[in-house]
Amino acid sequence: MEEKEGYVIVTPGTLISTSEKSGEGTFVFSGKTHSKFFGIKKEGYKISVVPFKQSYKPKRGDKIIGQIKEFNYPFFIVDIQAPLPAYLYLSNTSNLSKYATIDQEKLMRIYRPGVWIYSEISELTDKVKLSMKSYDAKVLKEGRIAYITPSKVPRVIGKGGSMIKMIQNKTGCTILIGQNGIIWISGGKINLVIKIIQKIDDESHIPGLTDRVGELIDEELKNGDKNKSAVQEEPVNKKLEI
Repeated sequence: MEEKEGYVIVTPGTLISTSEKSGEGTFVFSGKTHSKFFGIKKEGYKISVVPFKQSYKPKRGDKIIGQIKEFNYPFFIVDIQAPLPAYLYLSNTSNLSKYATIDQEKLMRIYRPGVWIYSEISELTDKVKLSMKSYDAKVLKEGRIAYITPSKVPRVIGKGGSMIKMIQNKTGCTILIGQNGIIWISGGKINLVIKIIQKIDDESHIPGLTDRVGELIDEELKNGDKNKSAVQEEPVNKKLEI
């Protein structure tokens, strides 16, 4: 266990409490709490560990971003960067009246392979089922896709949405954040936002992150946002036939 600048780094098996205060990312052995992961220890009523790297674990109600892979009646198979694919059934494609009479062929053009969607996990059993019926669900038509470790999504949002509001206001971008760690960015200074996301992914465990992100934005804007980001990104379809 290593302590730096107010945060504690733990490794798998590290003893983090001599009592049973097991939260997420921990386990109890012989009445004592240990870390499951290599990550950051978080104190509270229960002690938890936020892993540095971890795959997305779907939860009902999560708003996520995914990519349509194929159609296998009666559902679309969607890649949500999780161990298992997700399924968008035809009956859950929309509750909007303009889609009420759209036939299967039309839906297959809207949700064709390669298209990105912002949707909600409506059911979680042996399958991850998605729904486009929430008011903010949408097909993502333009912009870019970037990725962040799912456990670090709250750091992109910030307390009360403070971080994401600052980023959007200063860069002029519209940003949608999937709880699965996939982020959609449209308009404004997209390259700068992607660079910010990389910084948050790398430095989320270090105190003072908001101030450093603000300084980075101000510096990049002053220099004309000339630097290109090395973070993994993918273009979203420029045009969808609807």
